[in-house]
Amino acid sequence: MRMFKFLQTVGSFVVVLVMVLVWGVPLAPAIVYYHWANGLISFDHQWAQALVTGLVLSSSFIVYIFSLLTFSAILQFILHLRIKEKTVVPLASLHTLRWAFCGQVLRSTQPFLQHFVPSFFANAYFRVSGAKIGKNTQINTFRLNDPGLIRIDDDCVVGGGATFNGHLVEKNQMIFAPIHMKAGSLVGAGSTLQPGVTIGENAVIASSALVPKYRTIPAGEVWGGLPAVRIRGSSSRDESEA
Repeated sequence: MRMFKFLQTVGSFVVVLVMVLVWGVPLAPAIVYYHWANGLISFDHQWAQALVTGLVLSSSFIVYIFSLLTFSAILQFILHLRIKEKTVVPLASLHTLRWAFCGQVLRSTQPFLQHFVPSFFANAYFRVSGAKIGKNTQINTFRLNDPGLIRIDDDCVVGGGATFNGHLVEKNQMIFAPIHMKAGSLVGAGSTLQPGVTIGENAVIASSALVPKYRTIPAGEVWGGLPAVRIRGSSSRDESEA
C-alpha cells in the first residue's frame, strides 16, 4: 500500500504531463488550419479583417475540439481495460493505474464532448473509447464513465445528464462491473447507474433515479426513486398478479 501511495504521488505529476499530451497534440492541426485559413482572405479595412480573423479563430477552435476528441478516443481505445464480467483487483495494481489514466483522458475531453450530445459523433466517440452501442440509440449525456464497461443495445434512450459508473472502490479493492442496457430500454434524465446494473428489454428508469450496484431490472418494468424501486411491472406480470 505504501508503494501505491508513492505511485499516486508520482501519478499526480504524470497527470500534468498527460494533459500536456492530450491537450497539446490536437493543437497541431488547429494551428496548421489557422495559418492556412487566415491567409486566404485579406482586407485593408480594420473591422473587416477583424471579423475574418474572428471567424478563423472560432473555426480553428472547432478543428481543435474535433482533433482533441478523436485523439482522446484513440488513446482510450488502445489503453482501456477489456473486461466482460465483474472483476476485482487490488487497489494497488497496474489495472487501477491503467483505468485511472483512461479516466483522466476522458475527463479532459468531457467539457467539449457535452456540446456534441446527442449526435452521431458523440456515439462514435464512445464506441471508439470502448463502449458497445447499438443502432438507433439516442445518448443525451456525456457522463458515460468507463466506456469500456458499457453496453447499450439497439433502440435505447439515455436521458440528459444521466451518469453511468462501471467501477467502485471497496475494502482497498477496485471493482469493475459492466453495465448493460438491453434493447428498447430507457434511462431517464439525471439518473445514475452503478456498476453491474442490467436494464431489461423495454424497461424504464425514471428521471433522477439511482439504480444500486449489481441490480437487474426485469424487462418491461418501470423503476424510480433513491434507491430505485419497482413502480410498475410489465404488462404480463401485472396480469398474472391481478
